[in-house]
Amino acid sequence: MIALLESLPPAELTSLILAGEEVARLEQALRAAGDDPAGLLTGGGRIAPFRHYPEGDVYDFATHSQFYYHIHRGNEYGHVHLFLRPKGMPPEIRPLVGVEGEPDAPCHLIAVGFGPDGCAAELFTTNRWVTGEAWYSAESVARMLPYFSVTGGRYARVGAWLTALVTLFRPIIVALACERDAEIERWRQAHPGADALDDAALEVTSRRQISVSAWRADLQNALER
Repeated sequence: MIALLESLPPAELTSLILAGEEVARLEQALRAAGDDPAGLLTGGGRIAPFRHYPEGDVYDFATHSQFYYHIHRGNEYGHVHLFLRPKGMPPEIRPLVGVEGEPDAPCHLIAVGFGPDGCAAELFTTNRWVTGEAWYSAESVARMLPYFSVTGGRYARVGAWLTALVTLFRPIIVALACERDAEIERWRQAHPGADALDDAALEVTSRRQISVSAWRADLQNALER
Protein backbone atom coordinates (compact mmCIF):
# COMPACT_ATOMS: atom_id res chain seq x y z
CA MET A 1 0.00 0.00 0.00
CA ILE A 2 3.05 2.24 0.12
CA ALA A 3 2.41 3.14 -3.55
CA LEU A 4 -0.63 5.14 -2.42
CA LEU A 5 1.70 7.49 -0.52
CA GLU A 6 4.28 8.23 -3.20
CA SER A 7 2.54 11.32 -4.56
CA LEU A 8 1.54 12.84 -1.21
CA PRO A 9 3.35 16.02 -0.11
CA PRO A 10 5.14 16.08 3.26
CA ALA A 11 2.43 18.27 4.83
CA GLU A 12 -0.28 15.73 4.05
CA LEU A 13 1.86 12.83 5.22
CA THR A 14 2.43 14.68 8.46
CA SER A 15 -1.32 15.18 8.97
CA LEU A 16 -1.87 11.45 8.45
CA ILE A 17 0.92 10.62 10.90
CA LEU A 18 -0.65 12.88 13.51
CA ALA A 19 -3.99 11.16 12.97
CA GLY A 20 -2.23 7.83 13.49
CA GLU A 21 -0.85 9.07 16.79
CA GLU A 22 -4.37 10.05 17.83
CA VAL A 23 -5.76 6.63 16.87
CA ALA A 24 -3.01 4.90 18.86
CA ARG A 25 -3.58 7.18 21.86
CA LEU A 26 -7.32 6.56 21.85
CA GLU A 27 -6.92 2.80 21.49
CA GLN A 28 -4.40 2.72 24.33
CA ALA A 29 -6.80 4.67 26.56
CA LEU A 30 -9.63 2.29 25.68
CA ARG A 31 -7.52 -0.76 26.47
CA ALA A 32 -6.45 0.76 29.78
CA ALA A 33 -10.12 1.13 30.68
CA GLY A 34 -10.88 -2.43 29.57
CA ASP A 35 -12.89 -1.20 26.59
CA ASP A 36 -12.80 -1.37 22.80
CA PRO A 37 -14.84 0.46 20.11
CA ALA A 38 -17.10 -2.49 19.27
CA GLY A 39 -17.79 -3.24 22.92
CA LEU A 40 -18.68 0.36 23.69
CA LEU A 41 -21.23 0.44 20.85
CA THR A 42 -22.90 -2.85 21.73
CA GLY A 43 -22.66 -2.69 25.51
CA GLY A 44 -20.84 -6.01 25.51
CA GLY A 45 -24.03 -8.08 25.46
CA ARG A 46 -25.48 -10.51 22.94
CA ILE A 47 -25.57 -8.96 19.47
CA ALA A 48 -28.59 -9.51 17.23
CA PRO A 49 -27.84 -9.76 13.48
CA PHE A 50 -28.71 -6.63 11.45
CA ARG A 51 -29.78 -4.65 14.50
CA HIS A 52 -28.20 -1.18 14.66
CA TYR A 53 -25.96 -0.41 17.62
CA PRO A 54 -26.56 1.92 19.28
CA GLU A 55 -30.30 2.03 18.65
CA GLY A 56 -31.06 5.06 16.48
CA ASP A 57 -27.42 5.32 15.34
CA VAL A 58 -24.87 7.92 16.42
CA TYR A 59 -25.50 11.30 14.80
CA ASP A 60 -23.53 14.52 15.17
CA PHE A 61 -25.95 17.42 14.62
CA ALA A 62 -23.12 19.91 14.12
CA THR A 63 -21.38 18.04 11.29
CA HIS A 64 -24.23 15.76 10.11
CA SER A 65 -21.93 12.75 10.38
CA GLN A 66 -23.50 9.42 11.28
CA PHE A 67 -22.49 5.85 12.05
CA TYR A 68 -23.79 2.57 13.40
CA TYR A 69 -22.43 -0.89 14.18
CA HIS A 70 -24.01 -4.21 13.25
CA ILE A 71 -23.31 -7.80 12.30
CA HIS A 72 -24.81 -9.96 9.57
CA ARG A 73 -24.16 -13.32 11.20
CA GLY A 74 -23.52 -14.47 14.73
CA ASN A 75 -19.98 -15.70 14.08
CA GLU A 76 -18.46 -12.42 12.88
CA TYR A 77 -16.87 -9.44 14.61
CA GLY A 78 -19.12 -6.87 12.93
CA HIS A 79 -18.52 -3.55 11.25
CA VAL A 80 -19.42 0.12 11.40
CA HIS A 81 -21.01 1.99 8.49
CA LEU A 82 -19.98 5.67 8.26
CA PHE A 83 -22.13 8.31 6.56
CA LEU A 84 -22.29 12.01 5.83
CA ARG A 85 -25.61 13.74 5.18
CA PRO A 86 -26.05 16.59 2.66
CA LYS A 87 -26.11 19.38 5.27
CA GLY A 88 -22.56 18.40 6.23
CA MET A 89 -21.20 18.22 2.68
CA PRO A 90 -19.54 20.93 0.58
CA PRO A 91 -22.54 22.81 -0.88
CA GLU A 92 -21.77 22.18 -4.55
CA ILE A 93 -21.70 18.38 -4.26
CA ARG A 94 -24.68 16.54 -5.73
CA PRO A 95 -25.53 12.82 -5.88
CA LEU A 96 -25.39 10.90 -9.12
CA VAL A 97 -28.47 8.96 -7.97
CA GLY A 98 -30.67 10.30 -5.21
CA VAL A 99 -33.30 8.62 -3.05
CA GLU A 100 -36.84 9.55 -4.06
CA GLY A 101 -38.61 11.53 -1.36
CA GLU A 102 -35.48 11.71 0.82
CA PRO A 103 -33.49 14.87 0.06
CA ASP A 104 -31.47 14.27 3.24
CA ALA A 105 -30.39 10.76 2.20
CA PRO A 106 -26.77 10.20 3.27
CA CYS A 107 -23.64 9.20 1.43
CA HIS A 108 -21.99 6.00 2.66
CA LEU A 109 -18.32 6.90 3.07
CA ILE A 110 -16.79 3.59 4.17
CA ALA A 111 -17.39 0.56 6.35
CA VAL A 112 -14.89 -0.37 9.07
CA GLY A 113 -14.67 -4.08 9.81
CA PHE A 114 -13.55 -5.18 13.27
CA GLY A 115 -11.13 -7.89 14.36
CA PRO A 116 -11.20 -10.03 17.51
CA ASP A 117 -9.71 -7.17 19.54
CA GLY A 118 -12.73 -4.96 18.76
CA CYS A 119 -10.63 -2.56 16.66
CA ALA A 120 -10.31 -1.90 12.93
CA ALA A 121 -9.09 -4.77 10.73
CA GLU A 122 -10.68 -4.02 7.37
CA LEU A 123 -12.11 -1.23 5.24
CA PHE A 124 -14.72 -1.90 2.56
CA THR A 125 -17.30 -0.23 0.34
CA THR A 126 -20.76 -1.50 -0.48
CA ASN A 127 -23.27 -1.28 -3.28
CA ARG A 128 -26.02 1.32 -3.05
CA TRP A 129 -28.81 -1.11 -2.10
CA VAL A 130 -26.94 -2.29 1.00
CA THR A 131 -27.49 0.92 2.97
CA GLY A 132 -30.12 2.64 0.81
CA GLU A 133 -27.81 5.62 0.36
CA ALA A 134 -27.77 8.39 -2.19
CA TRP A 135 -25.01 7.51 -4.66
CA TYR A 136 -22.07 9.87 -5.04
CA SER A 137 -19.01 9.58 -7.24
CA ALA A 138 -15.67 8.51 -5.80
CA GLU A 139 -14.41 12.05 -6.38
CA SER A 140 -17.26 13.43 -4.25
CA VAL A 141 -16.63 10.84 -1.53
CA ALA A 142 -12.98 11.90 -1.43
CA ARG A 143 -14.02 15.52 -0.94
CA MET A 144 -16.41 14.58 1.88
CA LEU A 145 -13.91 12.67 4.02
CA PRO A 146 -12.45 15.72 5.83
CA TYR A 147 -16.00 16.69 6.83
CA PHE A 148 -16.68 13.50 8.76
CA SER A 149 -16.37 14.28 12.46
CA VAL A 150 -18.21 12.97 15.51
CA THR A 151 -17.56 14.58 18.88
CA GLY A 152 -19.36 14.66 22.21
CA GLY A 153 -22.21 12.60 23.51
CA ARG A 154 -22.33 9.14 25.02
CA TYR A 155 -20.18 7.62 22.28
CA ALA A 156 -17.61 10.42 22.11
CA ARG A 157 -14.65 8.06 22.49
CA VAL A 158 -15.75 5.91 19.57
CA GLY A 159 -16.61 9.00 17.53
CA ALA A 160 -13.16 10.50 18.12
CA TRP A 161 -11.54 7.19 17.21
CA LEU A 162 -13.51 6.88 13.95
CA THR A 163 -12.85 10.52 13.07
CA ALA A 164 -9.10 10.01 13.47
CA LEU A 165 -9.28 6.66 11.66
CA VAL A 166 -10.91 8.26 8.60
CA THR A 167 -8.09 10.81 8.44
CA LEU A 168 -5.38 8.19 9.00
CA PHE A 169 -6.61 5.92 6.22
CA ARG A 170 -7.87 8.61 3.85
CA PRO A 171 -5.64 7.53 0.91
CA ILE A 172 -6.88 3.95 1.22
CA ILE A 173 -10.52 5.04 1.54
CA VAL A 174 -10.19 7.17 -1.61
CA ALA A 175 -8.62 4.23 -3.46
CA LEU A 176 -11.45 1.95 -2.32
CA ALA A 177 -14.07 4.46 -3.52
CA CYS A 178 -12.39 4.50 -6.95
CA GLU A 179 -12.28 0.69 -7.00
CA ARG A 180 -15.96 0.69 -6.04
CA ASP A 181 -16.88 2.81 -9.05
CA ALA A 182 -14.77 0.62 -11.33
CA GLU A 183 -16.45 -2.53 -9.99
CA ILE A 184 -19.91 -1.03 -10.56
CA GLU A 185 -18.95 -0.20 -14.14
CA ARG A 186 -17.61 -3.73 -14.74
CA TRP A 187 -20.86 -5.13 -13.34
CA ARG A 188 -22.92 -2.94 -15.67
CA GLN A 189 -20.99 -4.16 -18.68
CA ALA A 190 -21.29 -7.81 -17.61
CA HIS A 191 -25.03 -7.54 -16.86
CA PRO A 192 -26.58 -5.33 -19.55
CA GLY A 193 -30.11 -4.22 -18.80
CA ALA A 194 -29.74 -4.73 -15.03
CA ASP A 195 -29.51 -1.94 -12.47
CA ALA A 196 -26.05 -2.53 -11.03
CA LEU A 197 -26.67 -0.28 -8.02
CA ASP A 198 -29.68 -2.34 -6.92
CA ASP A 199 -28.41 -5.80 -7.85
CA ALA A 200 -28.41 -7.92 -4.69
CA ALA A 201 -25.80 -10.21 -6.24
CA LEU A 202 -23.25 -7.41 -5.83
CA GLU A 203 -22.84 -6.44 -2.19
CA VAL A 204 -19.22 -5.58 -1.32
CA THR A 205 -17.64 -3.52 -4.09
CA SER A 206 -14.07 -3.16 -2.75
CA ARG A 207 -12.18 -4.10 0.40
CA ARG A 208 -8.76 -3.91 2.01
CA GLN A 209 -7.30 -5.52 5.12
CA ILE A 210 -5.67 -2.89 7.33
CA SER A 211 -3.27 -2.64 10.25
CA VAL A 212 -2.96 0.62 12.14
CA SER A 213 0.62 -0.12 13.21
CA ALA A 214 1.78 -1.22 9.74
CA TRP A 215 0.16 1.76 8.04
CA ARG A 216 1.72 4.17 10.53
CA ALA A 217 5.12 2.64 9.74
CA ASP A 218 4.45 3.07 6.01
CA LEU A 219 3.59 6.73 6.56
CA GLN A 220 6.76 7.37 8.54
CA ASN A 221 8.89 5.65 5.89
CA ALA A 222 7.24 7.68 3.14
CA LEU A 223 7.93 10.93 4.99
CA GLU A 224 11.58 10.03 5.54
CA ARG A 225 12.33 9.07 1.93
